[in-house]
Amino acid sequence: MKNTLTCLIIDDDDLDRMAVEAEAKEHQKLNVLGSFSNPIEALDFIKIQRPDILFLDIDMPELNGLDFIKSITALDTINIIISSHPEYALQGFQLKVFDFILKPLESVRFESTIKRVFDFTQLKDKAEAYDVLFENEKIIFKEGHQMVTLNSNEILYLEAYGDYTKIVTDKKEHLTLATLSNFLESLPVGKFMRIHRSYVVATNKIDSFGTKQIVIGLNTLPIGKTYLKEAKQAFK
Repeated sequence: MKNTLTCLIIDDDDLDRMAVEAEAKEHQKLNVLGSFSNPIEALDFIKIQRPDILFLDIDMPELNGLDFIKSITALDTINIIISSHPEYALQGFQLKVFDFILKPLESVRFESTIKRVFDFTQLKDKAEAYDVLFENEKIIFKEGHQMVTLNSNEILYLEAYGDYTKIVTDKKEHLTLATLSNFLESLPVGKFMRIHRSYVVATNKIDSFGTKQIVIGLNTLPIGKTYLKEAKQAFK
């Protein structure tokens, strides 16, 4: 299990890049490998050095941050977008970015994200020790008298039905005797978000996000007042 994580910073704005670098260097568990103003120049570096974490902006010349992430999907970096354009948050989460932080960067927000990163990597290390990978994790549950196996990335959302949970996929709906809270604990960390006492959604399946509802395909789901702040933070 790693005690420190390496990181790389990419932002064409000098002041913003220096702000991220300063925050990262203040953190004892982060090792800054370098920072770049040009994403094209960073490509070769990242393929050789393979940092654990990538902090990057979206609006950059030659190659924007979203396209940059698409070009390095095979490297398995933890990608964190730091941008002044909240309208790109949904696209970012669809690319499975770990977090989307809105500029100007705040120390408390940065620290919160880094804590979540280390929590995630520790859980992932434990899972890999048992030959379990989040990307291929199978969810096994009982439906009636049968055992059902699903890949976690097939799930669109979960809905509470008293002591039961409805699992909704593109192809079918399932019902299992488990509370929503208990079922949520069996899912990969960081891929699902509770938006209501009765609903949990897969973040990479969200098509649109509003102040009162989330749309996934043909399904419109309500956002509870209790969870609205957390949902907004996830898309901040």
